[in-house]
Amino acid sequence: MRNIFTKKFGGHSKDRMHFAEIDENNVVLRVIVCDTKEWCESNLGGIWVRTHYSTLGKNYAGAGSTYYPNVENFAGQRPYTSWILNDSLQWQAPIAYPTDTDTTYVWSEPTLTWEKSN
Repeated sequence: MRNIFTKKFGGHSKDRMHFAEIDENNVVLRVIVCDTKEWCESNLGGIWVRTHYSTLGKNYAGAGSTYYPNVENFAGQRPYTSWILNDSLQWQAPIAYPTDTDTTYVWSEPTLTWEKSN
């Protein structure tokens, strides 16, 4: 496996962008800050796609997340096998988080329920 890191590359532009290197299964290997996708490809090799750090409707890539080219967006790693990916590429439990704001809950995968935290 490649060394996974975030580092600045390229020229001295004030408007640097974030790029994610993905493997053949669209899994993110690393994210860097750089001026252009072309710089990444010609100097580092691999497949690179832009990720957006603070753009509404876009999820920032992280090592291990998955790129969905049909929507040009990323989804983080699945936290539990029962959780499903919504249209915004956010993982959701099969049942909604309780609305009781005075209590903290944690997901229990064996029981597929939210349980009160200790």
